[in-house]
Amino acid sequence: MKRPLYLIYILFLLDATTMVAQPDSVQVTRNFQFEDGIYLTFEELQANRPSLSWEDVDAQLVASQQTFMAQVVYIRKKDGGQLLLDSIWGICLKGTPFVRLPDTAPEQQAMMFSGLRVRGRIGYFTYEVEKTEMVEMAAYNPLTGRPFRKGAIPRKVAAVQEQILHFEDGRRNPFSREGFLEWIEDDQQLWRTVADLSDEEVQEKLYKCLLIYNDRNPVYVPARE
Repeated sequence: MKRPLYLIYILFLLDATTMVAQPDSVQVTRNFQFEDGIYLTFEELQANRPSLSWEDVDAQLVASQQTFMAQVVYIRKKDGGQLLLDSIWGICLKGTPFVRLPDTAPEQQAMMFSGLRVRGRIGYFTYEVEKTEMVEMAAYNPLTGRPFRKGAIPRKVAAVQEQILHFEDGRRNPFSREGFLEWIEDDQQLWRTVADLSDEEVQEKLYKCLLIYNDRNPVYVPARE
């Protein structure tokens, strides 16, 4: 007895679904655990294959999983030779990739790395920088309590820098509405939502929109062997 054509079609779809359900890659979710080690290029992160494992090197570094920051003094290959810190794209500790910050603390003879707090098609990381602000100051007469001189003086303050990282090509952008919109043109529904946010809503909802975009636009790395 011949099977009806619609039943053959259904069986074909089930076979195709089974094939898709067993890919040779895995999705990079928000807290995806990358392979620990030293990544010399961004392409190595895309492949989830560091050039060197921590067993291959001696290193002096301090890292905090709470602040998502790491400070590296040196990394030396055990078979000889010291890696120049500015030749390293990033490192991975306990599954968290840390991106090298090229313009940090040269006088301390160490390099700073910032951990990816969000992983996916668009990654997210933060770090602090010092900036100078002019602050209005006044000198007061102790007898009268009245100001007799005013002026602006420079003061160094810490400012948090928010950055996004595109997993398809390694681009970086400040995390702002404008920078984010440039990268989500392939999701027009979300693009319109972000474009219509008020300035107050941007502060509250932009980060949530980043998470939504990553959920709706997954990215993958090769599965580990």
